[in-house]
Amino acid sequence: MNVITINEKQAILYKLVVVGGGGNGSHFVRSMLQTISGFLTSSTEKRIRFDITLVDGDKVEAKNFHRQLFDSEDLGDYKVVSLQERYGDYYGHEVKTVTEYCTTIEMLTNLFAEDDLDISRNVQVVPILFGFVDNNKTRQLFDIFFHSNEMDTLIWIDAGIEGVLHFENPTPENIKTIDYSGFGGQVVCGYKYHGQVIMDPVTRVYSNMLEDEKTFFPDQSCGDTIIENPQRLATNQMAAQISILFFNNLLHNNSIYTHKVNFNAQFAQSKPTFLTSEMVSAYNALKN
Repeated sequence: MNVITINEKQAILYKLVVVGGGGNGSHFVRSMLQTISGFLTSSTEKRIRFDITLVDGDKVEAKNFHRQLFDSEDLGDYKVVSLQERYGDYYGHEVKTVTEYCTTIEMLTNLFAEDDLDISRNVQVVPILFGFVDNNKTRQLFDIFFHSNEMDTLIWIDAGIEGVLHFENPTPENIKTIDYSGFGGQVVCGYKYHGQVIMDPVTRVYSNMLEDEKTFFPDQSCGDTIIENPQRLATNQMAAQISILFFNNLLHNNSIYTHKVNFNAQFAQSKPTFLTSEMVSAYNALKN
């Protein structure tokens, strides 16, 4: 099997930036912190540290209760603050929060800045951007950042899911279509190493995301009413779990095995696309 192994030095600092604390993001954050807690408890490995930042300007609304990890006590609070207080404290991790939407390259650059980190020369910093956003405008921003000179090395793991289809006056056939919609999604791992793209990010795997001109940042008004296609809890949970598996492989094996995973939560199906020999060869050429 083709595999990329990222461990190069004696110590690793995972700099984790999670953008989006909603349907996919809330489930991921809880699982991520639990995964880290379990790893630190059971592992004799003392050379791995974590710097964790959660980013989202969204606040908890009552409509979020049924599929996101919030309840009435969180109503009106920033989602990332609620997640930090509940799961950061529970699992004993220091978690930073940014209660703004991510809308600029400058903001992304600051999120990954290493100025405030205690890093010695023998520490390998592994920066990972976890994208759990529901708009292509933010993904377009991530794409610019990923391909810019701001970051020499970056892993970008993005989870996207389908919403349940909407029909204004559904016919019986429409209703059948609705019943089978909203279960699909994908998780894509992009990887840039020493300035070279080894694995294309989601925006290049699904180029229609870059072509979307009707998309807006969450805090922007487009002037038109947009029909919100609701998401399914099972799809949110599966997207988060597959994202955790990417992270788990990095954490326990220092390795990346798959480029993307397409899935369907209704039928418990997932289809991984494994790394190619060309990806691994390109990485090893730079590594050596």
